[in-house]
Amino acid sequence: MARKSAESIGFSTWIITIVVAVLLAISPQSFKDGLSSIVRDSLFGPFLWIDKQYDILRDNFSRYLKLYSELGKTKMELQVLREAKVENERLRKLLDFQQRSDFRLILCEIIGANPPHFPSELIIARSSLEDISKNCPVVSPEGLVGQISSISKGTAIVKTILNPSIRISAIDQRSRVKGIVYSKDGRTLIFAQVPKDEDIIAGDRIVTSGLGGIYPKGILIGKVVSALNPPETMFKRIIVEPAVEMDKLEEVFVVVGLRAQETPEDTVSAAKIKSH
Repeated sequence: MARKSAESIGFSTWIITIVVAVLLAISPQSFKDGLSSIVRDSLFGPFLWIDKQYDILRDNFSRYLKLYSELGKTKMELQVLREAKVENERLRKLLDFQQRSDFRLILCEIIGANPPHFPSELIIARSSLEDISKNCPVVSPEGLVGQISSISKGTAIVKTILNPSIRISAIDQRSRVKGIVYSKDGRTLIFAQVPKDEDIIAGDRIVTSGLGGIYPKGILIGKVVSALNPPETMFKRIIVEPAVEMDKLEEVFVVVGLRAQETPEDTVSAAKIKSH
């Protein structure tokens, strides 16, 4: 029974196939083309769609890579322009300071610092150091940097005002009280040898006094942060914040043409100052 049923189905399928073939053979060409298109779209449509989407994705990814590359290039150019703008502003400030100064200034580039933060020494370079000599003051538009301690071919060492060996004769610009400025910790400055009854307050500007023959008068050293009266001594304890951020310097000016000589005010012993 089952065998007959299978044979019947097979025969029916064969008859239908022959009928369909005959109909296709005698049907118009336009019908054949339409039917062929329907069969092709039904069987291969999904694969064709995937292939098309892949092409679109590939093109979009190529455009993305190109745009990403252009964006990176633009960012780098923008960074270069920003740095150039900062450098231009800095150099304009240096030039303006040099032109307004009453002293002869030689611009030098900083090529080293020891230590990198709160440096007590700077290494400066210039093609010619002919006019620069030991003890020449070193300044920036912000204020006093230090003095030349040694010179070699093409370079020189600057001892900054943060160097514990440096002593500066100074004066309070407001009250005209004199004292000695030095650094004990290599970070902040102390305005020493100022009696308790003298008028010193936070915010006062401390400048070079011009005494001692090394530093010209009136160069800003820093501002008073605190002025205390410790009971164990007859002198004030005055903390001064340096006007110049030494670790951010890129160029400095060396003041030349001044007669450098040592006096007791500039070479006062560390032991004497630290005792106060």
